[in-house]
Parts: sequence; structure tokens; C-alpha cells
Amino acid sequence: MKAPTILTPNNPRSNASPIVLLLIGALFLSVLSGMLAAFGNIILLIVLLALFGLVFVLAAPVAWTVWIIFWATFLITGPSAYFLRFTQLQWLTVLMGAALLLPVLLNLFHRKFSILLTPITSHIFWPGIFLFLVVFSTVINDPQFADFVNASRHYFFMWPIMLVFMFGLVSQEMQVQLWKALMIVAVLQLPMALYQYFFVAQTRSRLNAPSWDAVIGTFQGSSVGGGDSAAMAIMLLIAMLTAIALWRADKLHGAWMAIVVLTGLATLALAEVKAAVMLLPVVIGLYYYKELLQRPIESIVVMTGALLLVGGIFIVYEKLHYGDVPIYTLNTKLPTSTYERVMRALSPEAESGGGSQLGRVNHLVNWWDINVKSGDLKHSLFGYGMGATHASKIGVGELASRYSYVMNKSSTIVLLWETGILGHFAFLLVLLSGSRISGRVAKNEAVPEIHRVFLRVGAVGLLLLAVTMLYKEFHFYSNPIQFLMMFMLGQAAYWSRFVKKKPCVRKVVAQV
Repeated sequence: MKAPTILTPNNPRSNASPIVLLLIGALFLSVLSGMLAAFGNIILLIVLLALFGLVFVLAAPVAWTVWIIFWATFLITGPSAYFLRFTQLQWLTVLMGAALLLPVLLNLFHRKFSILLTPITSHIFWPGIFLFLVVFSTVINDPQFADFVNASRHYFFMWPIMLVFMFGLVSQEMQVQLWKALMIVAVLQLPMALYQYFFVAQTRSRLNAPSWDAVIGTFQGSSVGGGDSAAMAIMLLIAMLTAIALWRADKLHGAWMAIVVLTGLATLALAEVKAAVMLLPVVIGLYYYKELLQRPIESIVVMTGALLLVGGIFIVYEKLHYGDVPIYTLNTKLPTSTYERVMRALSPEAESGGGSQLGRVNHLVNWWDINVKSGDLKHSLFGYGMGATHASKIGVGELASRYSYVMNKSSTIVLLWETGILGHFAFLLVLLSGSRISGRVAKNEAVPEIHRVFLRVGAVGLLLLAVTMLYKEFHFYSNPIQFLMMFMLGQAAYWSRFVKKKPCVRKVVAQV
């Protein structure tokens, strides 16, 4: 006779009651949200959507929540902001990501924290140090509530996604499905980019505005002011590398690989993302560096072909984008070629918009002069606190209100101003240590072959994110890149723990 347990009660009504209560609560929230939408109260509607998300995360399987965040982040929130100017929808996915911390904690309590007996400190040490420095830098700088609201979603809310993958709350098969879904997302960028270039961008060019700013795929932005084209380009590089790696490992048909790569290259040509295009041979070289070193002749051919491809895309830029730049402007210092634009981006004196925008190198020089060179040790090491460089409808940060130019030009600039040298160094080590762990675990034969491919791609992807910190700010301001970053970090941590636990399992089996 099987004894009943607490987890399987004999009374069927005890199982039905939570479901009934959940349905009643969902019905009530639906009616209330409809009333708020009818009256046009957007703020309260966002709060109610957050409650919806919290209820769903607690009731639904974790895998469902992760899939909803994935598709909403990559394919829904961007177009809703681009076409409908409904930017608040991105808060729903971010808050759902934060709510995933609850299933993680419940899972730990359910296992009575036995999972903590396994070595996980190397995976959460640097993220923990970074988040601690963010909080510490904010506390010592007399934080404002608006700063916390502005920056909380950039710094905190997506980390539970990493924990979900690290603790194995989703299956190994779902990891494979997410990588395949990423390639589908990459293919879907092309039709969106074609529409944006031939319809939206042409309207902008007639108004003497840069046409390439309008091409951002399904990523966040607007048809008027541009958006996350750089973030889309980095995603495309990782997706194309995934397709090539799977094809080389006989895990993907050559036709599908060609579709992903060709559509990705076409989208890069339409979007005008010079830095991402220049990184294309770097990404291939990082993934296949061992094979290229062993075959010098083939390596020369491959790298030459990659460089020619980069040059070809730059020629396309000259025809598609730079040819319609007005030549009657009084500013004679405007670049007239791709080479001049690249050199201008590297100039320490570059600025645009009448001084409202500074070049990346110029930002670094200013930060150095204002903080380090002047002897301001506190702000050099710890910064001005989270949200200091950010401005939104909720509030304006201290630095954003002090200076006339845009402060959050790149992730490096944001971190140096808001968390100082220590915060920037800690975040850089998060990416570098994750890349190192992912690359090391990819060599272990205990990991299934297809996951070793994904781990190698993740190692290159995290290293690519580390390299591009000075390029753009998408590490904190782009939800799709944040999701992808947490996915690659969580994947590396999960398989690292899997490999470390594997010998123990084999030892127990041998004793039996």
C-alpha cells in the first residue's frame, strides 16, 4: 500500500481551488485592465500588466515564461515602439524577467538549498560583485527615486534569466530550441529591414535626414529618431556564427545555413553598421582560430574572403546610404566616405549635432579630465550612481542634466560615469569569465556534441560583447541583447556545473 504524501493529497478539491482562484483573479484583472485602457491611463495600465506578469510567472511553467520573454523581446516590443510608439511594452518583458527570481528561489527552497553544495561561486561571484558596486555607488551619491526607476531595469531585472538557465529550470532541449529560434529571428530581420529602407528611410532622406537610422529590424527604436541597429547587428553576427558552426558540425542543412547567412548579410548592408561589419572576420577568426592556425593556406583564403566581404558591404554603404547625403550643407567637415566616417569615429575631437553629441573617444577624454585628472578619487572609482547619465519621462539623472551633450553613448561611458572604474572592471570580468568558462566546458566530451557547439558560440558571443562595450550602450539599453547575454552566461554556468557533478555521478554508479 502506497502511503499518501503531502504533495499528493487525497482530496481533489485541494488541487482545483488554486486553479479556480487563479481564473477568478485573471478575470478580475482583465476587466480592470479593459477599463483603464478605455480611460487612457497608461501608467496604471503598465502597473496592471506587471501584476498580470507576476501572476503568470507564478502559475505557468518557467519554460513558458522564458519563451514569452524571448518572442516578445525579439519580435514584439520593437515593432510596437517603431510603428505604434508604444515604448512602455518593454517594461512588461523586463518585469517578467525580474519575476523569474521567484521560481528560482522557490526551486532552491524546494531542494533545501542542496544545490548550493555544488560549486557555483565562480558563476555568481563577479555578477554579485558588479551588482554590489552598482548599489554601493548609488547609495554614496544621494540617490533620487527617479534615478532608481530609470536604471533598475537596465542593471537588475534581467539577471534572473541567467539564474534560470544556470540552475537548470529549463531543459537542455529548450537551450537547443532557443538557439534555433535565434536563427529564425535573424532571418526575420530582412523583411523588416527591407520595408524600413524602401519606405521609411526614403521618406527620411527626402527630409534631409540620414536614411540608415530608420533600419533597425525588429529591435527597439522609432521611425523618426532611429534605434538599436547596432544591437541588431551584433545579434546577427552571433546568429550567423551559430548557423555556420552547426553546419560545420553536420547539425544543420547547408541550405538553412545559407539562408541565415545571406539574409544576415543583406540586413547588415541595409542597416549601415560599420563597426559590426568590421567585426565579421574577427568573429569567424575567434571561432575557428585553431583550425586556421593548423591550415595556414586555407586561413589566408578564408580571411581574405572575409575582408573582401567587408569591403563589398562598405561599397554597398557608399551606394545605398552615403550617396544621398546633401552636399549643399555649410559644414565642410562632414565625412564623404566610409573610411572618413570610421576615422571620424576614432577621433578624440569628433562631435555632431552642434556639440550635443560627442565621439566615443571624446567621451573617454572628457571623463578622464573631469574625474581622474582632477583628482576626484570617489567618482573615479565608484562613479555617480545608477541612472546619473540617463534621461526619460520619469526623470533626468544628475549628469544628464549637468551636461548639454548625450552622456550614455556606450556601455563603457555609462559604467565609468555611473559605477566608476571598479564597476566597469567588474562587468568586464563578468563577460570575460563567462567566455572563458564557456570555451573551457566546450572541450569536455561529457557535454553532448550539439551543446559543445553552442558553448563555443557562446564563448565568442560573450567575448564579442566585451569587445563592443566602447562601441554602443546595448549591454544595458537593449532588451534583446540583455536576454542573449544572460542566456549565454547561464548556459556556460549550467554546463560547467554539469561537468563538475558528472564525475561524482560516475563514482556512485561504480560503487553500486
